[in-house]
Amino acid sequence: MIRPAIKAIKQLALGDADLPQQCAIGLLDPQAEIGIWLERSGGEVEVTNNHVVACAFPFTVGMELNRQPTTSAPGTPLFLNVRERHGGGRLLANVQLRKSGALTANGRELSLFHVQSCNHYCLPRPRLWAYELYQSFIRRRSNKDPEIPMSMRAARAMNVFFICPRPVVLVSVKHEENGNIFPMNLFGAIGNGYFAFALNTARRAAPFVERAGRVVLSSIPIGQAELARQLGKNHRKDSVDWNQLPFATTASTEFDFPIPQFALRVREMEIEAVRNLGSHTLFFARVIRDERRAEGLQFCVIHGLYQAWRLRMSRVQPEKPVEAANHC
Repeated sequence: MIRPAIKAIKQLALGDADLPQQCAIGLLDPQAEIGIWLERSGGEVEVTNNHVVACAFPFTVGMELNRQPTTSAPGTPLFLNVRERHGGGRLLANVQLRKSGALTANGRELSLFHVQSCNHYCLPRPRLWAYELYQSFIRRRSNKDPEIPMSMRAARAMNVFFICPRPVVLVSVKHEENGNIFPMNLFGAIGNGYFAFALNTARRAAPFVERAGRVVLSSIPIGQAELARQLGKNHRKDSVDWNQLPFATTASTEFDFPIPQFALRVREMEIEAVRNLGSHTLFFARVIRDERRAEGLQFCVIHGLYQAWRLRMSRVQPEKPVEAANHC
């Protein structure tokens, strides 16, 4: 009797927002649904393709600002506005940022920011509060000793940044006699041939990538989403048997690393700087080769709150939910 009662209360509180926190969708590269704009005293600049979610705890965002044309006085608050590209450019969320440091590599600087506050507009405020309280209850009930502790603010920030569809890639890495391949979606192009990505500090993949100094990122067709999800366990391994993978592989052009034959886009990169930020380690890399091998819809993940918005506003067909592949 208790379970049906909890389910009824959940449905009453969440309504159509009762969806998994991450949902899979297929989009062309680059995605054209959502844009992110940096607001400063000099105006707005688009940073959709110039930012990275760098850490979950403390929640940190990275951007290269030294090439942005806007100006603002030191200490002036910075805001990121998340908008639909269609439907009148409706504002779906915004966040206030505070500078927390920088990561430099080869004369380039990736500015780092902590989130000060978030506003989410995909749900009416009372229902958003109900959703956040329910998710907080679930986190405390299901995991008494979480690998990544999440404050209410950090959870809200993650919800906001996953309004913007995040592609999922398979990362191939080799070092000496060992090799690994695993999914990742905390990453972003920084511009002018540079890239940044974040890996869970507590898992084996992060130090292995740091030792290797080189990685290959393969974009995934939406039809292979389940195969990619199955490789999430490899974050906890130092090495895998390439012959035991559930798909055929081929070699990357520059590094000769094994990559999926179904890869849509392949980016080979050398790591130039590494910083432990807390729950995640941030890698700053230079792209050596960027190769498009096939066309098609790539596997992306969005937050369930934005999926509920999509279902309400455009009546898209529900996509298959997937487990989180990035908080690893």
